Amino acid sequence: MENEQVQPSYWPSVMIGAIIVSVVTSIFGFALLYYVAGSEPGMGTLMISGLTIPITCLVGLIGGIISTRHYAKTYDITFPIGKGALIGLFTGIAAAIMATIIGQIWNLVDPGLMDRFGETIIAAFEQAGNIPEAQKEESIASMMENFEKQKTLGGILQGLAINMGVLGIVNLISGMIGAKIFASEEE
Repeated sequence: MENEQVQPSYWPSVMIGAIIVSVVTSIFGFALLYYVAGSEPGMGTLMISGLTIPITCLVGLIGGIISTRHYAKTYDITFPIGKGALIGLFTGIAAAIMATIIGQIWNLVDPGLMDRFGETIIAAFEQAGNIPEAQKEESIASMMENFEKQKTLGGILQGLAINMGVLGIVNLISGMIGAKIFASEEE
């Protein structure tokens, strides 16, 4: 037990990765929201709005790599892939919380953004000619209900939980990759 070395805390590295991910994904997310909200309704608008979540998710997976690299290089240590996974998971969860806070603060800055986004999406969907009218009406009513639900505390917390799960999982994987690249012992 005497030879067992205590490794430094990885929380500063987790927070650095989470801050970077939350700011970068928020910027990408807001850019896409503003683009769609200001676009002419059409099928292209629907396609771009459908890419918003996957694009921000792909950008968000950098957190685990950033955090594990920072931790390994700052303290010049090696650690197992499992610890990299844990660092990545915590980075994703913290980033989701920070991104939700950024989103709520931005709601105070531009409270009409989500309404404009929703109106554009609904108008684009209304123009879709290959959908039966009854199904279109039902889908539009469901979209309007979902847009309103996202403004409630329950909707915000549900979005946070989903974001924590998604960013947690993708950063768990990227944390494992980062640990393998930056912190594995040389063979």
